[in-house]
Amino acid sequence: MKKTVLALMIAVVVAGCNSRPQKIRKAVSKVVAGRNVPTHAIQTVRGYEIVKEYGLGRRIDPNNPNIMYGPCKMYVIRRSPTWNLRPNTPVDRPVLKKRKKRINPLKIKFENMKKQQDLVAERNKHIKKVGQKLLEIQKELYATSEKKLNKDSLSDIKQIKESLGQVKRKMAELD
Repeated sequence: MKKTVLALMIAVVVAGCNSRPQKIRKAVSKVVAGRNVPTHAIQTVRGYEIVKEYGLGRRIDPNNPNIMYGPCKMYVIRRSPTWNLRPNTPVDRPVLKKRKKRINPLKIKFENMKKQQDLVAERNKHIKKVGQKLLEIQKELYATSEKKLNKDSLSDIKQIKESLGQVKRKMAELD
C-alpha cells in the first residue's frame, strides 16, 4: 500500500511538472486623446489650490500635559482645487486682459542685464581714468627720484649731517 501511494504521489508531481506553460498576457494600454493639457490652458480644465504655510513653535499637547511638540510647519489648504465645468470659457475676464499690461519675464531679465552692463561700462571708464592718473603720478615720482643732486645741495647735506652728529653728541653728554 505504501508503495502504491508513493508511486501515485510521484506520478502526480511529474504530471504537474509536465503541464504546458501558460502565456502571461500583458494589459493593453489604451491611447486616450487629450491627456496632455498645455500649461497655458491648465486653468481652463482645473482650478489651482491655495496652500498657506505657518510656522509653529514649541507647544504642549492640550490633552496630555506630559507631551510637548517641537517647532514645525503647518500647512493649511485655503482653497481646494476645483474642476472647471465650463472649459470653453476663458479663465480671466477679457476686460482685465485689456487693462493689464502683460510683462514678459524674459524681457525683464534682458533689461536688467542691459542696465547692469551699462553700469559696468561706466565703472570701467572711471577705473581707466583713475589708472591713467596713477600712471602719470608714477612717472612724475620716477622723474623726481632720478634727478641728479646739485653741488650746492650736496654741500647742504654735508652740513646737515655734521649738525646731526653734534646734536647726537650733546644728547649723549646730557644722559
